[in-house]
Amino acid sequence: MSYIFNIMLKRICLFAVGLFVMSVGVAFSIVSTLGTTPISSISYSLTLITNINIGITTFVFNAALILIQFLILRSKFKKNRLLQLINCVLFGYFTDLALYLVSFVPFDNTILFSVLFLVISIFLIALGIFIYLPANIAPLPGEGCVEAIAIVTGWRFSTIKIAFDATMVIISLIMCGLFYTSIFGAVNVGTIISAFMVGFTLRQISNLYFKLTGKRINVVNQ
Repeated sequence: MSYIFNIMLKRICLFAVGLFVMSVGVAFSIVSTLGTTPISSISYSLTLITNINIGITTFVFNAALILIQFLILRSKFKKNRLLQLINCVLFGYFTDLALYLVSFVPFDNTILFSVLFLVISIFLIALGIFIYLPANIAPLPGEGCVEAIAIVTGWRFSTIKIAFDATMVIISLIMCGLFYTSIFGAVNVGTIISAFMVGFTLRQISNLYFKLTGKRINVVNQ
């Protein structure tokens, strides 16, 4: 019993640490001024438009994605998907906390610092995914939504993921274009770079881990 408890505790810790590392990556992307990540773009757009705390907008957006999963899956929606609500709360809180912590990191608004912060963001988001996915507790609602579409359509996860991220970016551009002072409020060149480079960086981290430990952790969706 104690062995099972220890394993579960380890999974929960990995899950929480991974989400926190990801949230710090999101915070760096926001501060970089080069555009936040695709999945966070709508939450950040809502924050820019309404001045509501990003932790709250992150929770609301992710909760909406769980509702979308229910509408897509209907009878195939399993109760364990509601565990994603934990992600909504944690990721929203961690994003708030991460933005507060990153605010203490020197940033002089030059292109050099912007690029540096973007690189740090990409690495931390990939590292966070590498840490939290193997815990196998519950996916982030964004990935859960992509998975739901894959279940119903039979299409490849990776194909749907690209289309899903592109849709998030387009919606964010429209939101900022209609209700904010600039169409590029939440989305910029860094958003596009992140969309391509996070997956690539994740593969490199996974390959490096395999070289160092001889263990393969499959965290890259095929």
